[in-house]
Amino acid sequence: MKFENNNKNIIKKITKSSLKANKTRNIFAIIAIILTTFMISSVFTLGISFAKNYRVMNLRYQGTTATTFLPNPTDEQIKQIKDLNISDAIGEEISVGNLNPDELSKKGRNVVLQYIDRENWDKQISPAMGEIKGDYPEGENEIMVSEMSKKLLDIEDTQIGDKIKLTYEVNGKTEEKEFIISGQFKNYTESLAFMENGASVIYVSEDFVAKHNLSLEENGILSMTFKKSEKYGSTNLLEENVDLKNNQKFEFNYDVEEDSKDIEMSAIIVVGLIGAFMVLSGYLLIYNILYIAVTKDIQFYGMLKTIGASPKQIKKIVRGQGLRLSIVGIPIGIIISLAVSFLVVPYAIESFCSGTYYADLMPNNVHFTPLVFGGTILFSLFTVLISCRKPAKIASKVSPIEALNYTGGKPKKQKKNRKSTNGGKLYKMAWYNVFRDKKRSILVFLSLFMGILTFLSVNTFMNSLSVDNYQQKYYPNDFELTNYGDNISELSDEDIETIKSIKGVTSVKVNKVSNLRMDMNEDVLMPALKAGYERFATEENTLDNYLQKVKKDPSKLTTWVSFVDDETIDKFEKLNDDKIDVEAFKQGKIALTSTFYYPNYEELDFSNQQITFRNSDRTKSVDLGVNIVEDKNNVLNFGKENEIGIPIFYISESVIDKIDCDILNNIVKVDVNQKYEPSVKNKLKLMAEESKDVNLEARSDAVENFEQSMIMMNIIVGGISIILIFIGILNFINVMVTNVNTRLTELAVIESIGMTKRQIKKMLTFEGLYYAGITIFMIMTLGMSVVYMISKLIKNMVDYAEFVFPTSALILLVVLILLVCTITPSVVYKQSSKSSVTDRLRRIEK
Repeated sequence: MKFENNNKNIIKKITKSSLKANKTRNIFAIIAIILTTFMISSVFTLGISFAKNYRVMNLRYQGTTATTFLPNPTDEQIKQIKDLNISDAIGEEISVGNLNPDELSKKGRNVVLQYIDRENWDKQISPAMGEIKGDYPEGENEIMVSEMSKKLLDIEDTQIGDKIKLTYEVNGKTEEKEFIISGQFKNYTESLAFMENGASVIYVSEDFVAKHNLSLEENGILSMTFKKSEKYGSTNLLEENVDLKNNQKFEFNYDVEEDSKDIEMSAIIVVGLIGAFMVLSGYLLIYNILYIAVTKDIQFYGMLKTIGASPKQIKKIVRGQGLRLSIVGIPIGIIISLAVSFLVVPYAIESFCSGTYYADLMPNNVHFTPLVFGGTILFSLFTVLISCRKPAKIASKVSPIEALNYTGGKPKKQKKNRKSTNGGKLYKMAWYNVFRDKKRSILVFLSLFMGILTFLSVNTFMNSLSVDNYQQKYYPNDFELTNYGDNISELSDEDIETIKSIKGVTSVKVNKVSNLRMDMNEDVLMPALKAGYERFATEENTLDNYLQKVKKDPSKLTTWVSFVDDETIDKFEKLNDDKIDVEAFKQGKIALTSTFYYPNYEELDFSNQQITFRNSDRTKSVDLGVNIVEDKNNVLNFGKENEIGIPIFYISESVIDKIDCDILNNIVKVDVNQKYEPSVKNKLKLMAEESKDVNLEARSDAVENFEQSMIMMNIIVGGISIILIFIGILNFINVMVTNVNTRLTELAVIESIGMTKRQIKKMLTFEGLYYAGITIFMIMTLGMSVVYMISKLIKNMVDYAEFVFPTSALILLVVLILLVCTITPSVVYKQSSKSSVTDRLRRIEK
């Protein structure tokens, strides 16, 4: 019967003494743990921060958490909705009136007065707002203003508590009143709408609404935010259980969470893959360091066995060393990750949207949550414990006799009748040595493969976000002047000629647009009108009302048309999947419109349909066929908006002379000789400043902002890339050191029977070449597939990202792998075999 001793204090003392005796090993192990912890924490912090910030961005774009609305609800309907108990929040909104200062009407701008109840503000509106200061209005003379409304009213210097006089129209009457600013906020949708002549908002109090006899049933909308558990069945429940009046229906907005799912899922997959690579790389590094330490001290563990130490106690000693090293390494890794994350993550997130339509909406907050904190500790601790498992098992099982002759693994069984001529060839012996311990071979391949794969994945990620891709997607021209107004005198033909005459200008392209009348074609227009009014209709602005208005006055049925030149339509045909009859388009026989206006476009067939476009005085017209296309690359994009549900059409420039219409120069794209870029920029800026309806965008400004936001990201990602490849190479070196050191007995023996040191080095070099060759093959096949898959996921996250094959990085890595794998084994052997064969054999026999 075996009686296990119970010397816990002795075990702790041995563990502590063993750590003190291996200071160099401890330093490398702690560095490995720090690197593993730092990388896991940083990657997950970036991934979670991006996902949460992206959700906030979508919420800001939507402007509210509410997804369902009911115009003019009765008290009974509100009670029926509340009784269903499917909503997290039910808010009230009442349209009060409009401000009507003369300056605003001249600019074509609008500031509206609205009332929302406390639940609407607290749970639906305020989560989508930013920079909230002060309180929601309580008194009759209190208001809460948005940043954009202050800008439009030219009261940007006012503060909370200041008094301002406003002229407004309520119930058809114009009034003037002095208000106190009780609060202010930033409405991100107003910032976007400003460029398209959108409205801004000022919130008034419940007392103000009551004074003017406004009610929810006559002037308001009920907004609903559903519980997560109920959102999929809520639509049917509402329609089945709420009694609606004539012409009253529920309106549905897109769900922020649903809209974010694809992006968030892509982010989770990318972060998960890179995180898994890092965990495995960290595991291999920590495992190798502990494995080397155990094999070097294997005789020590064998002697412990002779004095009564049990396998369980020896495992405790090895695990105890790993845990003690973790107590030092993990906190340091987390602290470094915290510091780096708060410095780098904002820049990294900013770079995703820098210069894009959503740049102002995307927050760059760092979300280092308890989940990340706890998860990182557990991941790192789990990695260390798993890394200790095999070395602890080796140390616990070895007997004193085996410890003296330990060679690091069991050799393969020899085949019968093995021919000495084949076995004696160095490259054959090397191949045999590589695979005689399959587990160790797999460890080497995984070590190199994971480090290199992670490096290539990160490198591909950064290359896909290159400045060239960003420019090509958002700023294909040096300058872009956009006319947001409807005045033909802005960006006139004379202005275009002036631009062309500026020294240094090499190319000027003009997007010409016109507002044309149409004849009603219900087959073409009604699907778009129904889709538009289903989303944006109000009690006063319904599809029936609009159709009645058009019936009484057909001139109300108009659309903005963009005239497309031959070069642009050729580019569209080249870059987009949707194929059209280009020649028919150039000849002015067909018009294009976007799938944006037709949610169910796949079910529609316009092959036999035509639509008639007329000039303003109806003296000339053209009949064109209609094609619905999806412009994924925004080749045909331009900045005008129609009435709800009316599609924008794209027509060849050849139609302009046929229809004799008023032409507005909408977008002017200018390319210049880079030597003259600063002087051209100044002249175009002066031209844009002369009109508030003309906006100038310079590629140099956007690229500069983009590059600045990428600098820090490149530094940290480049640093991580270097760390990852260093881990892979260090893993290989560690394994080769262990491999050679544990085979010193064997190498001394074969040298004693006639093999020269030169032959042994050559054999070891062949082994390194096999490791390198197999690893390179894995990278070129499986590795490149993984890298390409990651690049596709990144494309879902960042629309300007493009897959760039990492040619330079791959060549550099192949050369580096070949050098390291061929040089390391012979160098290690040279350092380990400086003494004579006799001395080495004697040391073995001791």
